[in-house]
Amino acid sequence: MFDEGQRVWLRRDGRSFTVLECDGDRVYLVQDNGAEADFLARDLTDSPPDDDAPPPRPLARGEVAKASPQAVPVRKLTAQDITPDHESVLNAIPVRVRQAVAGLYEQNSKGKRFSALDVAGKLNVISEITNVPYRMMREYRGRPGELGLLMGKGIADRRG
Repeated sequence: MFDEGQRVWLRRDGRSFTVLECDGDRVYLVQDNGAEADFLARDLTDSPPDDDAPPPRPLARGEVAKASPQAVPVRKLTAQDITPDHESVLNAIPVRVRQAVAGLYEQNSKGKRFSALDVAGKLNVISEITNVPYRMMREYRGRPGELGLLMGKGIADRRG
């Protein structure tokens, strides 16, 4: 199938992705802008699109893009999912980011405390508030400065 880190293209429109992991015939991917997606392996190719192929048709004025049938909502972690790796990722998140997320969470959660959440709950809240998916947190855990910048942008956008 495909290897982790390999560049692949969507057959129908030529968009490119980097492979995060494969699970059976499902391939989990990330775009250059950090957006995650997953498709069936048969919808992907390891060959770049032919430059002679026409580009995808632009949307007409007022036309709305249709959601992909393969689009899957972001999966929330549960307590059963948690491994030492998840705890390691949580500990790699800069303290200032965790403090900012805790403040935003406690402002909007009707008296609930961020510190009372388990590891899964904290990672879910951090992902939601910073708009950084867990897979990206895992990828950047050895680079706390870059992770802090990514998450800081999400927090700033949230405070907007």
